[in-house]
Amino acid sequence: MKFKFIRKRLTVKNFLVIIFLITFLVLYLIIQLSYDTSAFIIKKAFFNGEEINNTSMSSYYNKDFNKIKLGILPQMEGWVEVLDENKKVIYVKGKKKDNIKKYNENQLFKLSYLEKYTAKNPYFGEVFGVKGKHGESYFFLYKIDRRKLSYSFTYKPNLYSKSDKIFSFKVYGILYLIQFIYLLIALYICSIISSKFIVNPLKKFIASIKNLKKLNYSTRINVKGLKELRDVEYEFNEMVKELERVKEENKRIDESKKRLLVDISHDLKTPITSIQGFSKLLLEEDVTTSEKNKFLKIIHNKSVYSTVLIEDLFALSKLEDSDFNPSLKKLNFTEWIRRLIVEYYEEFQNKHFDLEINITEYPVIFQFDEKLMKRAISNIFNNALKHNEDYTKLKIACYLQDKDVILEIGNNGKYIDKSIRDTIFEPFVKSQGSNGGSGLGLAITKKIIKKHGGDITLTSSESHKNLFIISIPVKF
Repeated sequence: MKFKFIRKRLTVKNFLVIIFLITFLVLYLIIQLSYDTSAFIIKKAFFNGEEINNTSMSSYYNKDFNKIKLGILPQMEGWVEVLDENKKVIYVKGKKKDNIKKYNENQLFKLSYLEKYTAKNPYFGEVFGVKGKHGESYFFLYKIDRRKLSYSFTYKPNLYSKSDKIFSFKVYGILYLIQFIYLLIALYICSIISSKFIVNPLKKFIASIKNLKKLNYSTRINVKGLKELRDVEYEFNEMVKELERVKEENKRIDESKKRLLVDISHDLKTPITSIQGFSKLLLEEDVTTSEKNKFLKIIHNKSVYSTVLIEDLFALSKLEDSDFNPSLKKLNFTEWIRRLIVEYYEEFQNKHFDLEINITEYPVIFQFDEKLMKRAISNIFNNALKHNEDYTKLKIACYLQDKDVILEIGNNGKYIDKSIRDTIFEPFVKSQGSNGGSGLGLAITKKIIKKHGGDITLTSSESHKNLFIISIPVKF
């Protein structure tokens, strides 16, 4: 459980830092193990189990006597001394345990004998010739109780000797071979760790991308890896969801276009057929003046209807173009809606509409296309006038809600059919028994509102059977 939590929070950066630390630790262990292992093998194979040691104390010396090191000598109850050219003791560092203040050649010679502890020769040491600050010659030596030592020797091969070359080749060959074997093991372990966190998730990504190339939009990735890989997983899945949505949207648009073509052909065929038929009667038949006027009136009405339909189709096509942008202008929307109501006031009066107008006094100023907005709202006003009886109650309200301007247009007149309420904003949707009109008005209205970043819905309330609610964000 704890490992899963760590893995969820582990980033690529942290993972690489951990890998570098592991690599450093592994290399260190390889070096140590390889030397220890090779030393053990060489000791057993070439030196019959004897100890191999190499200790040099000459590096402890410093021309500044106060800076001379003792290293591990205090732990071994040892000390160092500096002798002048006459072998007289001139400096001691550490706890001196004998009383020798001046050495002779024999004492210095016996000091480095490899022999056991005796009362006459209790200390072991080495003597080094060194230089002082001004080039003067000194002797530097250390002393250790012989009882604290185990004797060994260090073999240094002579590479000019053929036998030593062979021996060196065997020694170093074993060392490098062991290092190589340990390195292969370490690389294998690191590759397993890397595969777990990086390689396996990448394989899943590749497999998913191949599926996506086959247009399989149900493809999803579920990786258990580093944070960045899980971020890529999320973005990939979101991209596939969006592609799937676009695919469905394109499918819907294609179906809508097919239906639109059928509806256009049907809606244009009827008036064109009427125009052709009545114009043929005028040309070929002997008709009276009253019949002639009647036929001409029908031809005129059908041509006007055809023109309106074509204009609405052009407007809808233009609004569906993603490159089309409204001509935005900063205006006071509440003042503008009042002026539009005044333009329709006479028509409302002619049908004796009971107007309920509630427009906020607070100026709501934002950018919108005056011409397009007039067409959008006029379509709703025209439908209210066309499809409702006299004395219908018409509500028009406008107010600011949060950062949206809300426009409500409702009436208590004829209830819009349930069969078309959900599709009322799609092209060529008309109520049963509807005469005239292209069936594109509300589709155009919605497109215009959408172009302004808003939305329109049709609902109902206790006092209003049909209530259109337009919501447009106010961008200050």
